Amino acid sequence: MALPPLKQRFAELIAAPSVSCTQAHWDQSNRPVIERLAAWLGELGFACETQEVAPGKFNLLASRGSGPGGLVLAGHSDTVPFDAELWQSDPLRLREADDRWYGLGSCDMKGFFALIIEAVLPLLEQPFRQPLLILATCDEESSMSGARALADAGRPLGRAAVIGEPTGLRPVRLHKGIMMEGIEIHGQSGHSSNPAYGHSALEAMHGVMGELLALRQQWQREYDNPLFDVPQPTLNLGCIHGGDNPNRICGQCALEFDLRPLPGMDP
Repeated sequence: MALPPLKQRFAELIAAPSVSCTQAHWDQSNRPVIERLAAWLGELGFACETQEVAPGKFNLLASRGSGPGGLVLAGHSDTVPFDAELWQSDPLRLREADDRWYGLGSCDMKGFFALIIEAVLPLLEQPFRQPLLILATCDEESSMSGARALADAGRPLGRAAVIGEPTGLRPVRLHKGIMMEGIEIHGQSGHSSNPAYGHSALEAMHGVMGELLALRQQWQREYDNPLFDVPQPTLNLGCIHGGDNPNRICGQCALEFDLRPLPGMDP
């Protein structure tokens, strides 16, 4: 197959939906993205190894050259969910305007893989003294299952890595951690006409949320690192689901949140 030009590579990667989400109705396979990348990199002489992490979820490790050490160019193949009505154009179709390219994943971070290929094209006629590895993981935006599977496999990678997250071309040498957690409360459903008929999981979750926000305030008083644009740890209440009708006492409620601790905080 002929390698498509840079803009077409961007467009094809964006057009292949690969949302990862903790909510099953949003979650999608990343197989089309991985297959395209493997085909393009294979055409350039990279040895491509695909790792199935879960049904429909894949990592790709492409390598050129051999031996110890080397450089890893790493990124994730998935995107967050999207609100199509808030976009000025189809999020899965590359659009050019104001000297910019717009589309879901153009920065974060499918576009990085198209740029990697463009960067290595002039180098392929030269022998590589150390290996170059290109890594594309799955589910970075949700469970981190791709990175976990790679770590569990215990395969040594390169001496150094560049991760292509958008930073305005400023090198970033440290990163906050991330923990995605969930709390589920089971109460007792009943008719709303008499509170004694049940125990509201939704009201109990209200108390839990208050405790979490108080914990966030405590951490933000205790921890500060001026090297970050947001110098305190963050805690985001991301989604909540519970109950089924206004006139029923809520019997079950689930909250999902993410915590981004500073380096040095005890997880």
